[in-house]
Amino acid sequence: MSNRVAASQALIEAAVTDFWSLGAKVTAHDGYEVVRHPAAPGHPLGDFIRRVHDVSAANDIVARRPEAPPLPARMVIDAETPRAVEAILALNDWAPESLLLLELPAAMSVPEPQGLDIRSVDDEEGWREIERLFRIDHLEEDDRHGAPPRPPEQTHAAIALRRSLGPQVNYLLAERERAVIGTIAVWVGDNGIGIIEDVFVHPDARGTGVATQMLRHAVAHARGRSADSILIGAETDDTPKHLYRKFGFRPVAVQRSYFRPVIT
Repeated sequence: MSNRVAASQALIEAAVTDFWSLGAKVTAHDGYEVVRHPAAPGHPLGDFIRRVHDVSAANDIVARRPEAPPLPARMVIDAETPRAVEAILALNDWAPESLLLLELPAAMSVPEPQGLDIRSVDDEEGWREIERLFRIDHLEEDDRHGAPPRPPEQTHAAIALRRSLGPQVNYLLAERERAVIGTIAVWVGDNGIGIIEDVFVHPDARGTGVATQMLRHAVAHARGRSADSILIGAETDDTPKHLYRKFGFRPVAVQRSYFRPVIT
């Protein structure tokens, strides 16, 4: 891997991690950092271990005694994480998870959005609409994975995490004929990399181009705030990655995380 490619991958992975670190309490430890969101304690997207660049630190984490203060259950791997760290996690039965990262280059032209009303979420009513959409998404995801429906409290915690990211993350609602039919979030970091997150369309509105129009709005929003390239993530085993590729995003990296084994 060339130094230029490695640097680019490092910036991309850092941008995604920085997004989920917004509004969090970050504490430095010997060889790693811990990110926690007090508004949503234990949520894996908001509570995680990052920047593990020392093999001895990984050994300390996996060998941490039960009586020691608990660490988050998720560790995020980045471009500077030694490969031996992942080997240690695999040996100790930490479960891997992958997120496909796709990039919309700055030179890629995107048509103007049309035929959809978009508004920013800035009140309680708007957040209630997002929670309603998230609940549908969570139940669909549970059904897809053959898992029992998660309790509503977990959906509420997911919303609390998003709210704790702060006002720099703009959550948008899509409306058609005064009915809320979708949501999408957009943020631009200090390094000029934009992030699009939490794309969801109500089942009744799918197949009508809503997702494409929401993406166009989000791209326009990010570029209006001087974003250079724009990133979006997709689960490797889900279908949205094909929509994003058709839109113009290109695959650039896979972000890997590992989850501590559950002791029963």
